[in-house]
Amino acid sequence: MPNCPVCGRDVPTGVQYCPTCGTNLQPSYGTPATPAPTYSPNYSTSQSGMSIPGPNRPHGHAKYIVAIIAALLIGLVVGGVIGFSFPVAADYTTLNGNVTLNSPLSTTYHGTPNLITFSSTTFGNLTSAVITAKYLVNLPIGDTYSVSIQWSNSTGTFTCIPSTNSFSSNNQSAAQDFSC
Repeated sequence: MPNCPVCGRDVPTGVQYCPTCGTNLQPSYGTPATPAPTYSPNYSTSQSGMSIPGPNRPHGHAKYIVAIIAALLIGLVVGGVIGFSFPVAADYTTLNGNVTLNSPLSTTYHGTPNLITFSSTTFGNLTSAVITAKYLVNLPIGDTYSVSIQWSNSTGTFTCIPSTNSFSSNNQSAAQDFSC
């Protein structure tokens, strides 16, 4: 078996090019074979930014990760400043007042109001305890509520509709007294 004149490897008979280095093995018209350029399998060229990271060379992704984390932190800080600078208005009315029973209810049924109910088609029944004739309730803004007053005594539980029997919530705070 002949050898390649360039790399010295064994080459099968009748092959035109060396399978290892690619040298043309067929002489052309009496001139010696021109060796093709050889490339060692371990040969590599250093290209800027294209080398494989070694033990002393950091990976190129670290700078991108740091940039992403910095952008997220800046976004959180800016979002927090904007969020606290422009507070959202309350979407409910804080309503308070007094609840009383007039005569003849107070004399006939002998009781004191213990519950006031605000009913709406949108939000249902919202109630507040009545303590020493006072109440405090938060009602969602933008609805009209029907009002009823409840009280109990030794003979049972009673309900009445006050003379002012509705309330429209459109402010953040309001005061309204109710009496039956």
